[in-house]
Amino acid sequence: MLSRIATALVLVPPVAEQRPFEVVSPHGTRLDEYFWLRDDLRTDADVLAHLRAENDYKNAMLSHLAPLEERLYNEIVGRIKQDDSTVPYRERGYWYYRRFDAGEEYPLHARRRDLVDAPEEVMLDLVELARGHDFYDVAEFEVSPDNRLLAYAEDTVGRRQYSLRFKDLSTGATLPDVVPNVEPAVVWNADGSSVLYVEKDPETLLGSRVRRHVLGTDPSADPVVYEEADDSFYLDVGRSKDGRYLYIHSQSTVSTEQRFAVAADPDLKFAILIARERDHEYHAEHFDGRWIIRTNWQAPDFRLVQVPVGEVADRARWQDLAGSAVR
Repeated sequence: MLSRIATALVLVPPVAEQRPFEVVSPHGTRLDEYFWLRDDLRTDADVLAHLRAENDYKNAMLSHLAPLEERLYNEIVGRIKQDDSTVPYRERGYWYYRRFDAGEEYPLHARRRDLVDAPEEVMLDLVELARGHDFYDVAEFEVSPDNRLLAYAEDTVGRRQYSLRFKDLSTGATLPDVVPNVEPAVVWNADGSSVLYVEKDPETLLGSRVRRHVLGTDPSADPVVYEEADDSFYLDVGRSKDGRYLYIHSQSTVSTEQRFAVAADPDLKFAILIARERDHEYHAEHFDGRWIIRTNWQAPDFRLVQVPVGEVADRARWQDLAGSAVR
């Protein structure tokens, strides 16, 4: 106890220097003396030096807890099944799953054909991909409709600024295309020649634009398919469960808006399904010539409705599905 008190008396916590800086925004101008500590690229020598000083101070103050940390870590690891795997799910003739090899910190993403004694196909070996990186994560991957190509979003720095990469599953070769600074959201068009993805703003890290990348082209020239003007909305892209439509999903705390395009349309012309309105949240799926919509319209606890394609605008045509809650 006395040694810890002595250490605490000797150590002095680092104090960040105050450097006046005016931050201008639509809401006015404010003074931020610590704005200089923002270093999105992690290259400013002064910022890095201050972070190292803070880490050194923390390590010194908590050094007496190192044996306890090690014991807790070993106890937690000892309770984890070392060769665990997920429940497989079936899609387009394959069973997909994730598994861990004993002793490894990263999983493998794999699949098997829906055939007796089909061999395992490892799509992504994160153990190998993580080598040489202090941090590594694959947050999203999407297989092309013909099961041949893989698009995946990887992060090697831990700031959720992902790079979109591509792999030919038939040969195992990684394609040269790399799309930087994206959200972990990607969807293929019907013929597997291009993908839609959400681009992040490099400063705010908000996903504000949906772009389209054609394999083999320069990502810097990817055209903008949709740009969100309201920074309170977040963007996502996906495919309807039946594979017929691609969608762009705009979501805020109290409102939703979905755009759809026919996946087989070479031009991918998106149209709004239900225009955004405050306090209306919904999500739509296409099935058997109709839209199935989960909505809170006239239902605070949400309900499921169905409506024929082309008649969504007429809410009198919305029909409740069994079990929906209407209030």
